[in-house]
Amino acid sequence: MFEKVLVPFDFSADSNYVVQCLKKIPQIREVILLHILYSKCPSNLECGVSPDADYARLRLLELVKSLETRGVQAKAIIEEITGGEIADVINRVAMREKIPLVLMGRRGQGVIESLVLGSVASDVLRYGKTDLVLVHPPGAGVLSSNDSSCPDFFSNVMICTDFSEPEIMTISIDKLPPVEKATLLHVVTTGASREEVQALVDAARTKLEKMKDAFLTKKIPVTVQVPVGNAAEEIISLSREEESSMIVLKSTGKKGMFANLLGSITGHVARNAQCPVLVLRRP
Repeated sequence: MFEKVLVPFDFSADSNYVVQCLKKIPQIREVILLHILYSKCPSNLECGVSPDADYARLRLLELVKSLETRGVQAKAIIEEITGGEIADVINRVAMREKIPLVLMGRRGQGVIESLVLGSVASDVLRYGKTDLVLVHPPGAGVLSSNDSSCPDFFSNVMICTDFSEPEIMTISIDKLPPVEKATLLHVVTTGASREEVQALVDAARTKLEKMKDAFLTKKIPVTVQVPVGNAAEEIISLSREEESSMIVLKSTGKKGMFANLLGSITGHVARNAQCPVLVLRRP
């Protein structure tokens, strides 16, 4: 369960959107807002208080107060660095604070609009150790005050599997908050003949039908989908058709740990999906 969440916050439209949408994730008890800034002489080196850090802290305290009014325990962390990668700091803080889930925007400050996945998000996706949710505001990224555009993340979840171990269905049942509706998906990507493709489709459907029981025992309506084609494109296309509230994938598959996750199915989906993407790490 995701009771404690880390939100990397850089004051971008995406990070503001993430904070506003936190109330859509059930069972959150604690939120840590993490702001990272580069400084030639960080405050902890007795150079005096950094004006940028002080200003960021004041702004974050306003967000902390707004979260606490919702009954959520919240705190802000300012990390000043003289160099290195921001993603490394995010991962280090996540480990230090024992965070089960990092929730962040796909784009940050200063990222070219055509780049759907910002450099920090892509590095956290590649090298992070905790479960990760990537989100992006719909349309122009302008969020109304009533945050009506925020999705109910677990209302219509698409869970994608390649049947590798550990099985993602088992992980999902253990980790996810209550789900209102689920779609179990496997994409058949190989087959030398129509007969072979159909046999693979039938075998996959049989496996998914057996996996439905874990959801049905919890009274979660569940459907099974076995499309044929490019895995990433089929996941994205079907998530649009099904109006999925979230896509759930593992960070690794049958090929083991990907050297470059952005070249993988997970990376492609994270870049191009319209809905939030939850990446589950190996337990």
